[in-house]
Amino acid sequence: MPKLTLVLDRKPVQVYELEQPVIRIGRGESMDVLIDNVSVSRRHAEIREENGAWLLRDLGSSNGTFLNGQRVTAEQTLRPGDEISFGKFSILFERALSDPVTAEAPPAPASRLAAESGGTLHLGPAEVERLQKASAMRRQAQLQWEAGGQHGTFYLEGAGALVGRTDLCDLRVPAGPRQHVLVLRGPSGFEVRSLARFRRMRVGGQVAVRATLKSGDTIEIGGLRLTFMDEVR
Repeated sequence: MPKLTLVLDRKPVQVYELEQPVIRIGRGESMDVLIDNVSVSRRHAEIREENGAWLLRDLGSSNGTFLNGQRVTAEQTLRPGDEISFGKFSILFERALSDPVTAEAPPAPASRLAAESGGTLHLGPAEVERLQKASAMRRQAQLQWEAGGQHGTFYLEGAGALVGRTDLCDLRVPAGPRQHVLVLRGPSGFEVRSLARFRRMRVGGQVAVRATLKSGDTIEIGGLRLTFMDEVR
């Protein structure tokens, strides 16, 4: 039986192995892969086994079914690694990605657990919304910080952020000068400015008072280490 990896916004959500020769995907209650989202039709697509091969066909969906980026207009044979897309969602056929995302959430209600135990994958509207929010946060520009033996992630919102130890700072860290650095968003991206008088700032290993940031750059000053990760568009 095929192994399916559900993907949302280019992030793997979960890997499933469904033990049946016909797998129907859609928003309707009778579907085997039930995704309760307006971008998915009630009866969207079907994967079925025939003479040892797995075939994909669209079930007359509103937004269409795509195989490796091409709209499915007739029945298509699936191969390992194929990507089936519909709306914001994709399913990778017989391909398990490493580190599938398991978003933190309260326990599923009994009705959903019962549905899954019967062979149905049910992704409800609340779970879709939660996964979309989690994906958006992962795509947002961020500072991963280390200071005083502690670490964390700070998401950059608005015009930028002041980093340091005082109450005035957007990102408060446990060690270093009172006000370390200022990270600003400009029309062409982010830049960092040093506010420390007696401590040198290094960006990517080079001493700087002001520097344009690119994804993966490290900023080091006075016992603080920041790693800048740019937003994913």
